[in-house]
Amino acid sequence: MHAPSIAAILALSLVPSLLAQTTPAPCFEPALGVNLGLGDDQVAQGNALGFSFPGPGNTVVTAIDISSNGFIWLGSNANSDCCNGYVPGFLTDMPRIAPFWTDLYPPASTSGVWFNTFPATATTLARAVVTWDQIPEIGMTTPFTVQLQLLADGSFTFQYDTSVSNVNHDVLIGCTEGIAAVGSPVDFSTITSQNPYLSGTDPTIYELQSLTFDMAGGSYEFLPNGAGGYIVIDRPSCVQIPARVQTFGRGCPKPAVVYEQFDFQNQIDLSNTAINFVGSPTGGYVAIPGTGFFTPTSAPIATGDDVVTGPFTLPFTFAYPGGSTNQIDISSNGFLWLQTGNFDPRCCSGYSAGFVADAASIAALWQDLNPSQGGSVHFDVDPSNTEVHITWMNVPEYFNTGTNTVQITLRSDSSFQLSYGTVANVSHDCLVGFSQGGGAADPGSIDFSASLPFTLGSGGIPLALNAQVGSMPIYGTNFVMETTDFPANSVFGVMALGFGQFVPGVDLGNFGMPGCEQNITLDATLFFALTSNPAPFSFAVPNNTAFGGVKINAQAVTLSPGANAAGALTSNGLQMTIGS
Repeated sequence: MHAPSIAAILALSLVPSLLAQTTPAPCFEPALGVNLGLGDDQVAQGNALGFSFPGPGNTVVTAIDISSNGFIWLGSNANSDCCNGYVPGFLTDMPRIAPFWTDLYPPASTSGVWFNTFPATATTLARAVVTWDQIPEIGMTTPFTVQLQLLADGSFTFQYDTSVSNVNHDVLIGCTEGIAAVGSPVDFSTITSQNPYLSGTDPTIYELQSLTFDMAGGSYEFLPNGAGGYIVIDRPSCVQIPARVQTFGRGCPKPAVVYEQFDFQNQIDLSNTAINFVGSPTGGYVAIPGTGFFTPTSAPIATGDDVVTGPFTLPFTFAYPGGSTNQIDISSNGFLWLQTGNFDPRCCSGYSAGFVADAASIAALWQDLNPSQGGSVHFDVDPSNTEVHITWMNVPEYFNTGTNTVQITLRSDSSFQLSYGTVANVSHDCLVGFSQGGGAADPGSIDFSASLPFTLGSGGIPLALNAQVGSMPIYGTNFVMETTDFPANSVFGVMALGFGQFVPGVDLGNFGMPGCEQNITLDATLFFALTSNPAPFSFAVPNNTAFGGVKINAQAVTLSPGANAAGALTSNGLQMTIGS
């Protein structure tokens, strides 16, 4: 804390009256409003507050820009500011408020970034609420929720659920008038209502935490002190366990998608190996260790940085789950499109959300490769006309030394192989695998080198279990889950409930359900009707705070004749955490 000046002492004396005069925001606003649909490193611009908000440095705004990375701009700015909280940028860029500025990843969220506004009433101030809801740090799997509330008097609050964490990044928390701010670092964990932080005339307050976060479950209020700065206090009555839901595992039939994701802290481990994908008796592929590497004899194709070249004609029809083709397009960034006419090179890192949503593709080393910096890309047809080889030969990663050599071989029997020389990902996320695309279900990353042999499903829409929109397992309410995408001839459903999870799931192939898995322990089962698709299932949540934080897992099963030998399908798992 700063050494107390006369102004600070006067401000401290005003704390009781400020608290009495200010209508506080609720601890957590459950009415989240509108899902902004933000992806990775995106900004939603021009969100109207419905009132004038006097921010740090008396920056008065009527609209804000919201970054997916845990902060808002007080004004117009399309920069998402990936990928770490950064003090020099915080002080020199335009005004902003950052409850949790780090590299968040909304594509992995079951919810997203939300915005809502509330007009003034006779007893409450006008408010705007931004919620980063159930979003993980990129590269991690644990989702968490952070909420920012702005009030018309210039005060604002930060609220963190108990799962908030920071494993691989720097996170910055605070507010600033920006441009040429000075400010001073503060330790938020030491702030209480009895020991407030007094910033005097300085409206810039911040803390930078590296690879850790010590404010999980906490809540803080920033009160304008009348001198240009803030009085910051904690809100101990707001420490709570928020209700939440999270899906895990997958439903069946098993999607025709398989991949391994390597973030830049997790270097790819496939150098000097090969993986052969051959047809499976149940459809899809079986992945087994492969051998061989074809030395290119063709002239390099015309390519460059972030370029897609094609179409290239195959001497055979290549069938794959979900389609077939005799032409492909080749991206400089280490993958090929199995449907031509798509000239998106998908710069600059491999990511699963695009892999499953886009058109069908095979990725040998999808990251930011740069053939214009060195190396070459080749398309070779074997003299037998039964194989085609696409090779990225000694191609460097953008802005890095070193080279990468990787090859995709397509065969006339519709099998394919990924072959590797020396490969690395120094500063980009990398993805390897196959996807039928078109919005297929995301099965999650698997470890190729440790999992061989493994099977790749034949495709189809898997049975899904999700929370009904707007429903949460809140004390004393009925939490509604919905089972979707079951076959029209399905007879009835069974909702399995359990306290334990199986991650990865238990394979049910031996029970006549290939590609299906058991994701939870079976502690209770209840029947439900499939009179509509989606089919609802209501769970009565106890009206008792003693159950706060209790986690209950659910998985749906449908009796669906003809779906497989057993005539039954399983959904993904859904974990509900009881709370407020």
